[in-house]
Amino acid sequence: MSWAPKHFYIALVVTLYLLFALGLRWILADAAADRDDFEQAWWLSFRQMTFARNSTFSALPDSVRRSAEALFAAPPAAAHETISGQYHGQWPVAYTGQTTAYWNGTLPEGYLRPANSSNVALEMSLDADPAVRGSASLVSGTAQLRNGVGTYLTTLDLQGLYWGDNGTAMLFGVPEISAQTAMDVVRAMPSRHAFEQAQAAYSQTLDGQLLSYKLPEEVKDSCSYQMYLRFGAAPGEQYRAQMIMFAPNCDVLLAAPSTQPVAGITDAVFRQKGTRYFRTALALVLVQVVLLLQQSRRTKTHAGLSMISHYMLLGQVVIDGFGFHLHLIGSMSSGLINMVLGFVTAVAYLFSMSFNIRYLMGVWRVHRPDSIEALVSQGRDGILKLYLRFYAVMAVGLYIIYEFSNTRDMSSQYLLAAILAAIYSYWLPQIYLNVQRGVNRHLRVDYIIGITATRLFVPAYFLACPDNAAFIRPSPLIWYLVAYNLAQAAVLVLQRLLGGRFFIPPPLRPAEHDYCAVPPPPADEESRIDAEQDASDPAHTCSICLMPVVAAPLAEPAAAHAVTPCLHVYHGECLASWMEIKLECPVCRTPLPPT
Repeated sequence: MSWAPKHFYIALVVTLYLLFALGLRWILADAAADRDDFEQAWWLSFRQMTFARNSTFSALPDSVRRSAEALFAAPPAAAHETISGQYHGQWPVAYTGQTTAYWNGTLPEGYLRPANSSNVALEMSLDADPAVRGSASLVSGTAQLRNGVGTYLTTLDLQGLYWGDNGTAMLFGVPEISAQTAMDVVRAMPSRHAFEQAQAAYSQTLDGQLLSYKLPEEVKDSCSYQMYLRFGAAPGEQYRAQMIMFAPNCDVLLAAPSTQPVAGITDAVFRQKGTRYFRTALALVLVQVVLLLQQSRRTKTHAGLSMISHYMLLGQVVIDGFGFHLHLIGSMSSGLINMVLGFVTAVAYLFSMSFNIRYLMGVWRVHRPDSIEALVSQGRDGILKLYLRFYAVMAVGLYIIYEFSNTRDMSSQYLLAAILAAIYSYWLPQIYLNVQRGVNRHLRVDYIIGITATRLFVPAYFLACPDNAAFIRPSPLIWYLVAYNLAQAAVLVLQRLLGGRFFIPPPLRPAEHDYCAVPPPPADEESRIDAEQDASDPAHTCSICLMPVVAAPLAEPAAAHAVTPCLHVYHGECLASWMEIKLECPVCRTPLPPT
């Protein structure tokens, strides 16, 4: 009897498994039958299509149709063997008000379109088969649309044809490719000849491949775009194309005239741009590491480390963190060579960050010993919390930079500029520390100049160079950032030459300690009475060499002795040697101002 429940549950599980397997098999068989029925019906409809009966081109608004016909009817231009490459441009949007397909003045839910008369930026990547004389080659790719202030609108999957004989192309863009897309491409062709060529090309391509596409009911409807392009002559391995881009179901028209064409470069040029950038960035990161190692060797002692601002190093760690993440992301969207170079550059940023963190911990231990001890006492939990905060800052910063790097709205541009200005204020804590200490002898001049120049390369390349590899539009605010960072470096160099407080008016400068001041009287009464009877007798003992300190006569203070702010007396040479190692009193550990 004790085994009966066990046998019952086993039988129940086996029964449920068999029912599930039989049901799943029935569902899959039914779905396969539906797919087979759909494929047969699709091929029947596709082969029976004719330009006269099924073309959607004739239903376009008159102005759009005439513009597209003019592009295809123009005399042959300098054709390209292939149009594979990266493209970008920006143009104003127009509503024609002449289309009624899926639109009666109000867009259905899920349809997004730019506002009338607003600017729209297009970034497009195309992959085309080599052109064959007398026939069309298939084209695929992706396009991303953003409105004039940089806000994301949509990403389109592109399918279409390119005619190398006359340098024209027709592309159809939808948010998600389905089995219906190929049929829509053929129906949107501008002529009977193009219609038949597209029908023949897709018949060969989709033979046996149709089942790999989603069914039309499996994708969400949204604005779909028909693109008619005519490529003209362009220098080198560049592209220039006139374009008519129209969404019949959203009444959105984008026109790229010959005076403001779609600009593009070949994939080879794009890869070369990426290769040159990654090589330059990698070399500059290695220069940063070398400069950092030289600087850390200069300030190995406690006194040297106390002259370095840990906030300055923390700012550079943050920049290295951004550099690591940005280059790692960039390496994932490039070719094989650029992927390797981008990954190596990201790793180089990681090494630079690790060296900076090591230097930072040494400086931090001098400035904030209590906080270091508290962090160590927390063990792994404390380190984990520190890393979580760091990566939270990285994530927020990367999101903001990504969202606003392409925007043209001035308020967003100012926000991006403010964030970059905060990140690139890493020299300010060092300037402040130099004012407090009154000197700046411990930062190497080549370190100041080299770090400033190399860390400005990335923002200057992407926000000042109009031909950058990421197609980010230049912003004039980058020059304010460059001037701001160079001004900080100039102040540091001048502090080294003229003193840490050179720019502060004398009345506002904090009083500097005089180490040659008159020594205080001895602490015990007997020694004080003896010192009053004979000022030349030793009244103090140097705690460094344990020898008596003979103070000079009151009228002539000499450098033979040194008096600290905490009123301890040492030999001048002994204290100077000590302060090269530690800037704190040997007796009471009070911080000492530099001489």
